[in-house]
Amino acid sequence: MSLFVNRSEELEFLESEYSRDSSSLVVIYGRRRVGKTELVLRFASGKPSVYYLSQKLNLEHQVDDFLEKTTEQLGTYQPKVTKWDAALKFIVQQIEGKPVIIIDEVPYLIEGSSAAMSAFQAAWDLYLKDANVMLILLGSSIGMMENEVLGYRSPLYGRRNGQIKVEPLKFRHVRHFFPQKDAEEIVRIYGCLGGVPAYLNKFDQNLPFIDNVNKNILQRATFFYDEATFLLKEELREPTTYELILEAISRGKNRVSEIADETGIHVHNVPKYLRVLIGLGFLSREWPVTLKKSREIKTGSTYALSDNFMKFWYTYVFPTRSMLEINRGAIISQISSSYDHYLGHVFEEITKQHLIDLNAAGKTPFVFERIGRQWGKVPGKPKNENTYEIDLVAMNEGSKEILFVECKWQTLTGKNSRKVLRDLKDRSKFVQWHIGERKEYFAVVAKKIENKAELKENGAIAFDLEDISTDME
Repeated sequence: MSLFVNRSEELEFLESEYSRDSSSLVVIYGRRRVGKTELVLRFASGKPSVYYLSQKLNLEHQVDDFLEKTTEQLGTYQPKVTKWDAALKFIVQQIEGKPVIIIDEVPYLIEGSSAAMSAFQAAWDLYLKDANVMLILLGSSIGMMENEVLGYRSPLYGRRNGQIKVEPLKFRHVRHFFPQKDAEEIVRIYGCLGGVPAYLNKFDQNLPFIDNVNKNILQRATFFYDEATFLLKEELREPTTYELILEAISRGKNRVSEIADETGIHVHNVPKYLRVLIGLGFLSREWPVTLKKSREIKTGSTYALSDNFMKFWYTYVFPTRSMLEINRGAIISQISSSYDHYLGHVFEEITKQHLIDLNAAGKTPFVFERIGRQWGKVPGKPKNENTYEIDLVAMNEGSKEILFVECKWQTLTGKNSRKVLRDLKDRSKFVQWHIGERKEYFAVVAKKIENKAELKENGAIAFDLEDISTDME
């Protein structure tokens, strides 16, 4: 059985819209498998409602298919109408109380007929907006939903009461899917699957992480085996080009010029592909968090895989697919031996999420406004040594307070943790932000820290996976 976790804010918003004494149009979108349909069905449970999963049909056949499916749910006859306004009016008239009409995968309607959204505009303006009804439009194609449904040129522009972009769950939610597993194992799962509920529901609670990978990802007939390819084919017209870009970034080619050299794509064309992948939630664009000027951000930007499953796939599976049938054991050994190193960046993201939660709860030394990675050049150093990196930096411009954070996916002893803190303080001197005016804080975060009390006594912030897990309870 699928587990439904979190989404309390989304459900609260939907309930508030339903309680209105007037009609409400809500648009819900997000990447595939993220739980949009589960969210809406959970909200609609116990309410007078109909649900329709759209098909790629022409306009007249769309209406016919909608009526066939929804009249079957209501146990009524199917009228002979060919327009959306008449069809929706008929369905509303068959429902007692305030009806909820859910239309899923709206992009399929748009692909079937370019006039679909104009038809919905007519239906809303002519009847639905005055009928005390709640209309919910869902879609997985983020670009199409943002442009064709929410965008300025959409016929529905200005008519919606609200929109929800459903994001993957955070690390703190993943434990609910695996109540018997310890925190370290949950980090391993999160590093592979991220916060996509449909993925998390596929892993076996009773299997160790590497056995779940072997059983569910590396076997040809499984759900996950072609999932990355399927996601690209569903969303994009040129999936091969995007595959090349994702593979290049997974190998550490994270600047536009490097991606162009690695893939053979002309350097002027690379940014448009990157923007699409960012819109889909597969990539993120990063720049040193202290930068504010747009020109500096543009030249200083790098790109990283932000979807944990896609990152895992393009790191471990995509490059070795030809070997899977020949020597799967070698691939499993490769994952087992390198995965702790791989989890370093995953743990940075988990730490960032935790600090944001602490900040919102007023449990940080100051209220920060920005948080992210920081890197830059070190003056006077040889070329191969002239850069520095800091895992996370959080800051408040008004109070000139700044927090430097070092994350380690390892166990730190007293000697090691003191060295980590010293190195962090040394690198913080290269950060050109309110020099001489700022108030500085330093944090060491690790899988386990054996001398947390000592670090705290010396003025540092220190927490480890045990503390993060405790705070989540």
